[in-house]
Amino acid sequence: MTYRRLALVLAIGCALCAGDAGAQDAAKVDATLRYNGQTIKLTKVLALQNGNEEGLEDGPRLRIFLSDGDIPLTAAGAAGVLRAKAYAREAGVNGVVILADPTGKSAEAVASLLNAPGVEPGSFASVTSTSAFTELKVTASRAVGSVSIDDAPVELKAKFDAPLAADPVTTDLKGKAALGSAPVQALIALRDALRKGDMATVDKYATAARQKEIGAFRAKAGETGFREALKHAPDGASVMKTIKRLVVRGATASVVLEGGEVAELIQEGGAWKVD
Repeated sequence: MTYRRLALVLAIGCALCAGDAGAQDAAKVDATLRYNGQTIKLTKVLALQNGNEEGLEDGPRLRIFLSDGDIPLTAAGAAGVLRAKAYAREAGVNGVVILADPTGKSAEAVASLLNAPGVEPGSFASVTSTSAFTELKVTASRAVGSVSIDDAPVELKAKFDAPLAADPVTTDLKGKAALGSAPVQALIALRDALRKGDMATVDKYATAARQKEIGAFRAKAGETGFREALKHAPDGASVMKTIKRLVVRGATASVVLEGGEVAELIQEGGAWKVD
């Protein structure tokens, strides 16, 4: 066999192997969500392990997002699930997030609605079930399961087989190291700008979504009420005294404050901005 023919054979073989690997890695989902009298077909699944490095009450969880549109990892991997809910609402994506045992040993789960037709902005709908999973297998790389929840207002039937998305902690800082970090400095700058009513600087350190929320509050409170509220907002120095830890996962960051509060940031345009 000539070198050219051998190279061609090897190339074909590699292509076939890559195709097999891609088929093995592909996610599969068959799910329907019923809410408010409407049935929604969910065609996307995203699964990831959350180690709860921020120390929130619910502890380490396997997160399974079932939706009719893509949920980006920057939203799914936040400290809590509020960012994913906000993203789903703004993007018009319907679905749920299931919080499950990261080892797959328990059938218990909490299913929280991300978004659905008729859901009021800011509303919450969650169901806790001790027997949600009829099957749940979790390995280092995949999650496979079957879910059945029928508890008003959420009815969910789903089967899924998905790779676990990589969302590792890339930076974990405490003390002075955390205070000097770019995400924490962005948070402090935003709090100072809010206290001063410096909206140009607020826009520099707030995400587009946060700017929209501030604008909505300003319109509702009126200019006088808005400015008065800003006077009572904690400034950067006050916030700095309460910072305990910084956890970064790639392009997202969580600043853990005293009392269990977490401020979340995301990189937009190469800069850290408060979400």
